[in-house]
Amino acid sequence: MKDDNQTAGSAEAEAFLERWSRRKVEARSALAEAEEAQALERADADPPPGEAAAPPPLPDLDSLDESSDYSAFLAPGVDEVLRRQALRRLFRSPKFNVCDGLDDYCEDFTRFDKLGDIVTADMRHQLERAARRLEQMAESAERGSSSDADVSAAEPESPDERHPDDDRPEPA
Repeated sequence: MKDDNQTAGSAEAEAFLERWSRRKVEARSALAEAEEAQALERADADPPPGEAAAPPPLPDLDSLDESSDYSAFLAPGVDEVLRRQALRRLFRSPKFNVCDGLDDYCEDFTRFDKLGDIVTADMRHQLERAARRLEQMAESAERGSSSDADVSAAEPESPDERHPDDDRPEPA
């Protein structure tokens, strides 16, 4: 019985392998026929080797604007320099040369409007503090004091006059 099962199994496997092999050969031949057909089509489309393809008629670059058709410059056989000039003209047109606002570095931040006569409240406050300190230093120099500690102990700043970055504790 084992021989009958093995013989039937090997016959099925052999039939399967034959069918698989036949299909592979058919697929290869179909692929080869398709490649030959494509090669013949390309040969018919290409001009003979001795004859150069005539370039398509191209519009003058000066007459082009953003609504012109640039596809003629992208056709095969167009000089690369002429193609680049046409594309450069296209992408410099206002339609394509737009800053979208998401570009962080498109603006010139090296030139800015000067403040001129505008003095902010913080600047005014800093100037007043500097003037008071100069007055205190002048008074302490007149009294013969040699350190700023005596001046600051004599006239403590009110909490409103203190700068937020000042680390000194508030007087009690």
